Amino acid sequence: PNWVDKDGNPMPWIPQDEYVEGQSIRVRTYLDTHHNGHMEIRACNKGSACTPTDFEGNELTFVKDVVYEGNHPAMPKDPNYPYRGMYAGGQGGSIKWFEFEYELPQGIYGDHVMLQWKYITANSCSPPGYSEYFSNKPFLPSSYWTPGLSECIPPYPNSGQRSSVWPEIFFNCAEVKILPSAPVVPTPHGRSYPANKSEFVRVNQVGYLRFATKVGVIVDLSTSPIGWQIQNHSGSVVLSGVTTVYGDDAASGDHVHKADFTALNELGAYRLVAEGIGSSFEFNIATSLYPDLPHEAMNYFYFHRMGEDILAAHLIDGRYARAALHPGDSSVPPYNGWCVSCANFDLKGSWADAGDFGIYTVNHAISAWTLLNVHEMFPEAFQDGSLNIPESGNIFADVLDEVDYGSRFVRGMLPSDGGLASHKAHNHAWSAFTITVAGENAAQSSRSAMGPSTPATYAVARVNGQLARMWYAQGHDSHADVLWSAAVDAWNRAYGTNQVYSASVASPGSAVGGGDYSDGQIGDDLYAAACEMYLTALAIGDSGMQTYKDAMRGSIFFTKIDQWDWATVTGAGTLSLFAVANDLTSEDKIAIETNIVSFANSIKDSIDSEGYPSNLDFQEFGGKYPWGSNSFIMNRAIALAYAYEVTGDVMYQDYILRTLDYVMGVNAMHISYVTGYGDKSETDTHDRWAWTVGQGSFWPRGWLSGGPNNELINDYATPPGVTAAKSYAGPGTAPHAWGSKENTVNWNAPLAWVAWYVENKIVPNFEGCDGNCASKPTLKPTTKSTTKQSTKPTLNPTTKPTFKPTTKPTSKPVSTGGSPCCADRNAGYQACMRSDWCNMSSTNCSHCNGYFTPVPLEITGCCLWWSGGDCSNVIHSSNPGCHYRKSDCEGSCGGTWSPL
Repeated sequence: PNWVDKDGNPMPWIPQDEYVEGQSIRVRTYLDTHHNGHMEIRACNKGSACTPTDFEGNELTFVKDVVYEGNHPAMPKDPNYPYRGMYAGGQGGSIKWFEFEYELPQGIYGDHVMLQWKYITANSCSPPGYSEYFSNKPFLPSSYWTPGLSECIPPYPNSGQRSSVWPEIFFNCAEVKILPSAPVVPTPHGRSYPANKSEFVRVNQVGYLRFATKVGVIVDLSTSPIGWQIQNHSGSVVLSGVTTVYGDDAASGDHVHKADFTALNELGAYRLVAEGIGSSFEFNIATSLYPDLPHEAMNYFYFHRMGEDILAAHLIDGRYARAALHPGDSSVPPYNGWCVSCANFDLKGSWADAGDFGIYTVNHAISAWTLLNVHEMFPEAFQDGSLNIPESGNIFADVLDEVDYGSRFVRGMLPSDGGLASHKAHNHAWSAFTITVAGENAAQSSRSAMGPSTPATYAVARVNGQLARMWYAQGHDSHADVLWSAAVDAWNRAYGTNQVYSASVASPGSAVGGGDYSDGQIGDDLYAAACEMYLTALAIGDSGMQTYKDAMRGSIFFTKIDQWDWATVTGAGTLSLFAVANDLTSEDKIAIETNIVSFANSIKDSIDSEGYPSNLDFQEFGGKYPWGSNSFIMNRAIALAYAYEVTGDVMYQDYILRTLDYVMGVNAMHISYVTGYGDKSETDTHDRWAWTVGQGSFWPRGWLSGGPNNELINDYATPPGVTAAKSYAGPGTAPHAWGSKENTVNWNAPLAWVAWYVENKIVPNFEGCDGNCASKPTLKPTTKSTTKQSTKPTLNPTTKPTFKPTTKPTSKPVSTGGSPCCADRNAGYQACMRSDWCNMSSTNCSHCNGYFTPVPLEITGCCLWWSGGDCSNVIHSSNPGCHYRKSDCEGSCGGTWSPL
């Protein structure tokens, strides 16, 4: 886009200064009205195309306060927030002018660089870290900040609006030119191809981490390789090659080529250009790709709360604030002819399931499990204060609070007559697509709890059993007792029954007023419920533990994992057994880990075998894309994450990123299926309240649309008679496109899980945040796993660690006293790895980047990097990965082996 002046005339780009990448610069600011606080500066090298997200991750580093005006001590650097320049003087003080020295970031240069200045005030709330900063600096006057204010809760809105938890923020920008710190060496890539945008050149529209695999897709009928180039923002060619001809892709009907530009790892903005075809959308090579997506995906659930007012202060986009929907759900009658002696159902406190206002027990259960699972697996996920929900600040994790609110209705689905749980509750007729809150609430009189089912009753047990376990762990016993009581009650009602939901009993009819979610297989529901009940009973010492354990171990689904969704929940039970401490035998645990890795390998193979990097095996699904195909794809990404946690093999994380490439644009529709992400992203999904407010003109960010679906087309907009991967409705069709463009709780839940995992677990492993996100081992692998395609170039050998995660060890490393196991190179092969699966065989060990050997490994020499030396002064523990084996020393360590 071009900027225009007040008369609508284009404004030229006029650099205000010229710098060199990494240079220290002086920045002078004037505050006419001082509100305490600090300044931050960020950079973006996309010129007038810069968006607020483009600046994130490109912060300038504060060096020092020059003290331009006034007789005051220089404000020290905050080591916890190195980009902050703290303002002296205090609110209403006489100091107006300030000058700070900042260092420009590495990797950001070009003729069109935008510097963004932010003034973050501190008179309505205190930004995180202020109390620690000022309390440790008694020489600073107390007037420089206002203690006692509530703490601000990031992220802050880009509008700069102020609230009790958001500081008022002021912005300004400067156009500058930044030269690279080293001369640009001309590359032998020849002339630049014409770079007109083409819908046939497809990339991840957001971008790629520096050291991830990067493969674009080019759609063309040619059976010969096509030349491709990577061009930077100025049109210069930085990388080139020829495509690999994949050929006809059965899922899409496209004839595709693949362009592997994995070697591109310099930060910046680029385009993939195919000779004679054109250019992709611009994408970034960045240290972080989706920093806001975890919060945005989770804000979906607050947006869809029913039973309480939705406040602008807790929405990322306050335009969607509204009064409570269905506050009358505290007294919902059973549908005519069912549960005639029952009291009304108390269902207040829920999430609207999808684009309608129904609540569905089985679909809610898999959604709640997904969100709780990421926190049980990684306790640092979505902690208190991270989501800016009404409960933030109560010391309990925000994700636990959010799921607890959305799940209140679940225990209310148990009827007062002691029977099976209601399968669902909704209006007797579908609501109009454009609504008023008052009009929707007026339908309360024709809103009922529909007939019962065994899967719904097991779902009540699963949700409340898992929630109870997590609340007990927080010490909130009184609330946990209520949840556990409901879980035990539901289990006792369900066990031994096999009632499948039937729309012909106690409902207005099949798919009338709400979906059916009918589930004909009950054994997996029993198994998943038994897993949650067993884990909680074990954790709290409940006397029923053995009953649940026997039911779980006696199931044909025990330790198994395959594709899961709301109707098929085996995988959820098994993954909980991996994530939560238990007393299963080592044989059981190995079986679970083996099945996780096997399933993940099949997912990896699907990505490799498809024309686009969809992780669905098109043939496995009978040549169909299922309803909600994108949720299947995101759930499979979770399975890949678990495989990494089992093996430590970073290959699985790389395939998660490949999966997101598909979701973010490398697909047959040439669209990003996540709203707000990419130049051509989904603009409207099948959601009544979002449509009522935005009408397709604007839409919440971070919502996952259902995706292509030719399994069941029963709407007016999803095109019939096309290939599976193109069974997707176009823009502006949301009211009539529920088959492909619906949004639901069980689709955004895995998006939130995966988004958090990418930013917090994959980014550090792939050297995100310039390598400062997490500690790294001293050694790194020399190649990627040999299970990857042999034609693909290997990653830079000095940049991708494959270390085991340290957040969830299953046991301490042990010495085997001579028995072989998978020894950890970075521990000098002195102990076995933590994973039972890795230790099971030499084949498994190779996937874990270990060495199958008896431990502790005997020291027979050392590694030297100088001539004429010996091992007499070598401390082996100083670099254990080089000093214990000759092959390590003379291989990746680049040294010379010296025997003892």
